[in-house]
Amino acid sequence: MNSPKDKVKESTDSEIGLVSPRIFEYKKRFVMTHGELPSFCIKYETYGKLNKEGTNAILVCHALTGDHHVAGIDKENKRKGWWDHAVGPGKAIDTDKYFVICSNCLGACQGSTGPTSINPLTGEPYGMSFPDLSIKDMVCAQKHLLDHLKINSLYSVVGGSMGGMQALQWVVEFPTFVESAIIIAATPQHSAQTIAFNEVGRTSIKRDLHWNNGDYDNNSRPEAGLAVARMMAHITYLSDKVMSEKFGREQMIANDEQDEDLDKNQFKVESYLHYQGLKFVDRFDANTYLKLTKALDRFDLVGDLGLDHNLINVSAKIMVVGFTSDWLYTPAQNRRIAESLQRLSKNASYLEIDHDYGHDSFLLKSYDFLRLINLFLGGENQDEITRLDEKKSTRVNNRSEVNRVNNRSEVKKEADLKVISDWVKKGEKVLDLGCGRGILLEHLRETKNVNGLGVDYDSNKAAACISRGVDVYQGDIRNALSMLEDNSFDWVVFSRMVEELPEPGQIILDALRVGKRVAVSFVNHGYWRNRLHFSKYGSRITNDVYRQNWQKSYPRNHLSVKEFESFCVSLKVQEKSFRVGRKVFHRGNWRTECSLLPNLRAGLAIYELVGD
Repeated sequence: MNSPKDKVKESTDSEIGLVSPRIFEYKKRFVMTHGELPSFCIKYETYGKLNKEGTNAILVCHALTGDHHVAGIDKENKRKGWWDHAVGPGKAIDTDKYFVICSNCLGACQGSTGPTSINPLTGEPYGMSFPDLSIKDMVCAQKHLLDHLKINSLYSVVGGSMGGMQALQWVVEFPTFVESAIIIAATPQHSAQTIAFNEVGRTSIKRDLHWNNGDYDNNSRPEAGLAVARMMAHITYLSDKVMSEKFGREQMIANDEQDEDLDKNQFKVESYLHYQGLKFVDRFDANTYLKLTKALDRFDLVGDLGLDHNLINVSAKIMVVGFTSDWLYTPAQNRRIAESLQRLSKNASYLEIDHDYGHDSFLLKSYDFLRLINLFLGGENQDEITRLDEKKSTRVNNRSEVNRVNNRSEVKKEADLKVISDWVKKGEKVLDLGCGRGILLEHLRETKNVNGLGVDYDSNKAAACISRGVDVYQGDIRNALSMLEDNSFDWVVFSRMVEELPEPGQIILDALRVGKRVAVSFVNHGYWRNRLHFSKYGSRITNDVYRQNWQKSYPRNHLSVKEFESFCVSLKVQEKSFRVGRKVFHRGNWRTECSLLPNLRAGLAIYELVGD
């Protein structure tokens, strides 16, 4: 929600350069959720050029205290845009490719119509008589702006925090108008705790002696109450770790001596919060803060019928991004959005970035975060391919070894890909658990028009899925399965993944609930070379399959063909409703098949389990 505004010198370079805002006037009656306006104005900026087809427009939505100035340098006050590191030529939101629009939302106080504006019917400021706002009102006002700009569709809508809620409202309110959306650090509804924090802030404003029920002027504003509200909110934007590292329990001590008046000896964190409060009152309005925070508290896409019901008509491709340290809009709240969309078989992904900076993480210049935006909007590029190749190369010591390992890796990919591709029919739905970089799902999509969802815990692999246009859920496989309905997929795939799972037997059973068929492939630990090595040396073999010794390796479970078949038999004894279908065994070279004595001769086993 916080939007830092960095002052820059006039000589500071910016790729976009100097920019000037414009005003859009809507001169008709505007019906809102809780009232109406005789007319309204929206202040906005644009960057880049709209192409002839009108297919490259991106709308950026700002957070609670943000504004329309997202990039470049404001011509009048020389202020750099609040997301200048993300929007511009060659940046994550590339203005050489896209026509970018950012508006000050309806009800705000940076040039758009809101409580500080003059009511044309009375000639006086609206104040608290301004109609109660909703996120839907903001979005509908933005739609009128886009109509004015002759934009027939949005390539994407992007926003963090309150901006993320606007992006979510966009795909609900105008499902055929928006092609894609990036929803960042957001929520489908406020928690009771968040509403409580907002109410404390609102109460501090209303208890200020200068508030006067909202009827104040510039010479007597409720600045003390607004500053306290900002201090309270700012605490929720940062993580405990960052606050501890930045301030700890250090005190501001003048002249290295304690003042006799203990009240003057502030902790550094106290001084910082007071500074934030005082800075905020210079650029924001108290009534506006009341209206906007109340709009956030009322925002509720869950309601009585549930989130799935309210997202049923979404047609846009969605990427939801959460941050591990965000305790205002937690990862669980962000996942909830993506999980609902994925249950509904929408094109949706969830990715989680491990940052320590709390809710404000989306405002920072983070390579991982900006790369995600770039990959989602533009797909895989040569820089991404080079980066992934270099990462693989760091695992081995020399170029010949790199080539050998990569060749072996390609053989392994082809082994699984060919068998599973033969099994999967055109147009089926596939859930790939431990999907890696999304290569299998990409192949199935392009060759068989398969609708797929990948699941992987690794953030880099999930990002690679995004670059391939593969929907992905970054997180625990057990959580992914638990959110999905019975028989919601034709196939669930475990491609050499069961070795790495806790309680893999139970997870396979859950997969049989979600999928009509389950494909399980695993490296056969009963392979004769493994047995020979252990018999001769008394230790596990290290090779292209088992690359690291036990103390560094991640897989938890090494199983054999015999052990897996015993597991299947035991389930039948327990009267679990499934049967073993097709089986494919590959020799140790992973190229040729074998059928005789597979527990001894097979290096790779692939099984089809069919739910009854």
